[in-house]
Amino acid sequence: MTFNIDVTKEIDNFLDSVYVISHSSSTVRVYRLGINHFSKFIEKQYSCSLKEIIESIKNKSVDPYDVLKEYVVYLDRQGKKPATIKLMITAVKGFLRHCKIQIYSEEFQSRVRLPKKVHYREEPLTKEIILRLLNIISPKLRTIILVAVASGMRIGEMIQLKLSDIDLTSNPTRIRIRAETTKTREARETFLTQEATRALKDYLTRFFGWKDAETNSQLQNIVIFGRTTRPFQADFDRSISLQSRESLLINSMRQYVNKVPELAKLNENGQRMIHFHAFRKFFRTVVGNAVGRDYAEALIGHHFYLDTYYNLPNDKKRELYLKAEPHLTISDFTKIERDLLSVTERQKEIEESHLELIRLMKQDHVTFPKALEKYIK
Repeated sequence: MTFNIDVTKEIDNFLDSVYVISHSSSTVRVYRLGINHFSKFIEKQYSCSLKEIIESIKNKSVDPYDVLKEYVVYLDRQGKKPATIKLMITAVKGFLRHCKIQIYSEEFQSRVRLPKKVHYREEPLTKEIILRLLNIISPKLRTIILVAVASGMRIGEMIQLKLSDIDLTSNPTRIRIRAETTKTREARETFLTQEATRALKDYLTRFFGWKDAETNSQLQNIVIFGRTTRPFQADFDRSISLQSRESLLINSMRQYVNKVPELAKLNENGQRMIHFHAFRKFFRTVVGNAVGRDYAEALIGHHFYLDTYYNLPNDKKRELYLKAEPHLTISDFTKIERDLLSVTERQKEIEESHLELIRLMKQDHVTFPKALEKYIK
């Protein structure tokens, strides 16, 4: 039996359906790449086209599980990483199902073995590393990194951030992350430290003419981390894909990092030590250690924890963030000096109490052990 299908059209239809679900251009790009690799594999391994192999599978002259198993081996020999192989196989499975070929999950798992993901140790970011990075980058990147460290936002969420999403009058500054900009398609909120808030205000003033204590209504729909050379041309900003915006920021930061060998180090997996997702991991670790894992997971948008988070009163959410804020502050020496002054004053009180205690004990002719004499002079 011959099945008359337009493979190119079916691929486009399938990817359209993928985008409808995720609204992620990155996912669509990876899925298309997986199908393209599959097409090349079919031509090489079976000496036929993708359309012909689909017809052969539908005619039951070819076993789809054998094809998928061989495709896994093909990708592995090409040096693809386990996570990449899994994504590409998922893409091909979805496409075959779209073409009305039945792929049963249980049967697939028993017959097609995927390589296990290798977990490498990743060098964690520290405040010292982040501070050193902040000292060598541009004002725009500095603001973006401080916002990333203080909020736990994904880079894809930050590049879609508008001024209307930020409440600069709140303490701490509150960010509303719109559902359509998130990976999970769920709205959430997070906060900014005073340090990140000041950097953001300076950035908005410099590039957009933002003014404190005013409505700034003309700026509300501006994508604040878009192109600053044409900030008021919304059509221009929309003409640049999200992928291109991400790439611009990633490549820009990489250029600065490459100038400092200590910052350009690679982890065991070959990935750079400094990358945007590393700031998100830093946030998760710091907030988790300071106020608890559940709160940290909810702020970065992990679905399981969001329900618990939204049951918290707003005052409690702010209270927990303010408790974590000192641990997220990178270069705000004002707070450090304030804390140092407080410690100094406390030390002075302790010393005065100590001297008074010694005076009273001497007055009562208390004999001190020799081991303590050095502490009572």
